[in-house]
Amino acid sequence: MSERSLRGARVLIVEDNYVVADALRFLLETYDCLVTAMAPNLEQAYAALAAGPIDVAILDINLNGTSVVPLAERLDAAGVQFVFVSGYGDAELLPEHLRGRPRLDKPIEDARLAQTLLDLVFAGKVT
Repeated sequence: MSERSLRGARVLIVEDNYVVADALRFLLETYDCLVTAMAPNLEQAYAALAAGPIDVAILDINLNGTSVVPLAERLDAAGVQFVFVSGYGDAELLPEHLRGRPRLDKPIEDARLAQTLLDLVFAGKVT
């Protein structure tokens, strides 16, 4: 990755809605990110993590009724940066220890997502 660019950033998208995930993939590719996987559930997300390293993840908080919190905690323990996305405005969907993490509401503004990912990739852990 070049300085203050997302070029080459390895991104995992965890999103249960394929249309949303594919739109995110398309957007990230315009910033020259490498989308390592698009996972609609925790099982596929864990498999994607096992397949190779990622720099940052985009996590839908609610995956068809399943919380993404266990995955977020695993990423946090591994030092992998992530941003939550949600169609719900309720921060209580997250446990207290994760509420300070970056969170974007759907529909996601392209420039805001790009800036958040830049901040995560280059500024270190946001807590």
